[in-house]
Amino acid sequence: MSIRPNPLLERVNFKQVYHLLIELAPYLKGVRREFVFALLCSIGAVLMQVVRPWPIKMVFDYALLPVDRIKWTFPYALMKGSGAMGVVSISCGLLLAISVLWGMFNYLQRYMIASAGQHMTFSLRRRLFSHLQALALSFHRRQHVGDLILRATADANMMREMLVDATLVVFTQSLVLLTMVVVMAYMDLQLTFISIAVLPLLTLSVFRISSGLRGAVRKQRKHEGRMASHLGEMLQGIAVIQAFGREAHEEEKFRKWNRRNLRSGLTTVRLEANLERMAEIIVAVGTGAVLWFGTAKVLAGVLTPGDLLVFNAYLAGMYRPLRRIARITGRISKAQICADRVLSILRIDEKVKVRSDARPAGALAGRVSLKDVSFSYRKGVPILTNVSFTAKPGYTVAIVGPNGAGKSTLCGLLPRLYDPDSGSITIDRVKINQFTLESLRENIGIVMQHNMLFAGTIAENIAYGKLDADDEEIEAAARAAEVHDFIVSCPDGYQTLVGERGDTLSSGQQQKIGIARAMIKDPSILILDEPTASLDASSARLLNRTLLRVSKDRTTFRVSHRIDEVCSANLILVIIGGCISQQGRHAELMSQAGWYRDVFAAQSSLAPGAHTDQVMPTAVDDVDGGQDGGKVASGGSQPRLVAG
Repeated sequence: MSIRPNPLLERVNFKQVYHLLIELAPYLKGVRREFVFALLCSIGAVLMQVVRPWPIKMVFDYALLPVDRIKWTFPYALMKGSGAMGVVSISCGLLLAISVLWGMFNYLQRYMIASAGQHMTFSLRRRLFSHLQALALSFHRRQHVGDLILRATADANMMREMLVDATLVVFTQSLVLLTMVVVMAYMDLQLTFISIAVLPLLTLSVFRISSGLRGAVRKQRKHEGRMASHLGEMLQGIAVIQAFGREAHEEEKFRKWNRRNLRSGLTTVRLEANLERMAEIIVAVGTGAVLWFGTAKVLAGVLTPGDLLVFNAYLAGMYRPLRRIARITGRISKAQICADRVLSILRIDEKVKVRSDARPAGALAGRVSLKDVSFSYRKGVPILTNVSFTAKPGYTVAIVGPNGAGKSTLCGLLPRLYDPDSGSITIDRVKINQFTLESLRENIGIVMQHNMLFAGTIAENIAYGKLDADDEEIEAAARAAEVHDFIVSCPDGYQTLVGERGDTLSSGQQQKIGIARAMIKDPSILILDEPTASLDASSARLLNRTLLRVSKDRTTFRVSHRIDEVCSANLILVIIGGCISQQGRHAELMSQAGWYRDVFAAQSSLAPGAHTDQVMPTAVDDVDGGQDGGKVASGGSQPRLVAG
């Protein structure tokens, strides 16, 4: 039987905290001035805290005691002859001035600290957002969206406390503590030793409980991330949930994660409360001891009542920083976990690598070649293996095969959504990693199975393919996608608002707007990833007519499960198990026994009387007599979109 370690007996990992602070330091470069000013204000506030009890001491020792018992001659010499009430008046004035100065220093300190923290969070979030966009698509497919959102928002806010509170607040409270101990030691060394005797016990309690607190916070943030992910999935799939009547099922799933988060939260609260309780008990023990021995010294004439009052004020002031440090230790534990969650994303290096000597691609003709390309999302689990083929400018390459064969992954390699593990991909006989990412992707238009539309106007969604497009270019792209007539029939035309993810439009309308978005930049290479998969036969036939038009004279890659849609392609690739099992034209593949002929026959039998529409450009004679598995259409120039 294994024995589980008690998290309360763990020690604080100072090395981990140190490394986290080193990682976060670059985000504070722009706020050094605020930190320096806050530091100076902190010192001023500390000095005011140190001198605050002295006006009250003056009242007790100069106004209430006989002259022969006055021990502190320097302040008394300045007020001699003022009388008892004069001393009180001066003391009240000094007390007010000290409070005003302390308030000013404290305000400026808090404002500067908050300003530095906000600017740090701003820089960190901007860096995190940029980093998330740069990470390869393979990373995002493994992540929970809700958890990433939580890290970029709530975790980034909480980790600010580790930088702000852990640096300035702990520093200032430590400075207060050190200053007061020095003054107390000057006043009475014996009582000072009694006061600080409880410090080791208090420090040990803080460190032991904060270790357990970190573990509880880590679990709580994990559960909150899962809850956020589940909530995001529920909102995205609300139509499916309601259609199947699964509200109760989803509520039960959410309840389980919510209950786990509740338990972790209660553990966190219990540990925080226990930390406060232990601190208060230890402080009470120290205060009682000082009062007992201090009173005895006053009665013996060793100390004055004012001395004991100042000493107790310092004692309370000394324990107050300890209590604040104890409280802040719990918050730092939370912030440490949040910082680690945020920085763990920034440490991931799954980016598509861009060479330092990469050059703009310019206008590409569209000759695409793959040679022995292999790819895997996880090491040891290949998705594509030794894929090789060539598509000449103007070719239409159809990619067919069973589900999960790697068809969409193959298309994703062309715009470098991820890079192959081995092999090479060239466009116009130049390796694609020699081009800058932006210029490469500007030459490639993509129409996906489910085109993601953003909340905004139809014009804005079309112009997403070319951010500086004018109204004429937007209209030309819409006409090319044969969606212009629908758009102008809407009450607000191109300024019609679409819902989030385009839910206010039909699937066919979404696809055509997606085509317009891809065509507005007039790409030389067009990728059509199952664009008709979610459409009915009638809508698919209309969309295929549009695709036939926009793919003319472009190197086109089309993924499809409907073979009759792609049987006129110049080159058909049959992908099975990540490998090309067959390739050629339709007639060649029909003459061979294999997956292609079997599936084509099965699909034809399911649709009696179905005929093969020429939905892809018809293959014509190969102008250079190559052996790339098909013939290229004449005329490789790229037509520009013209309105009308």
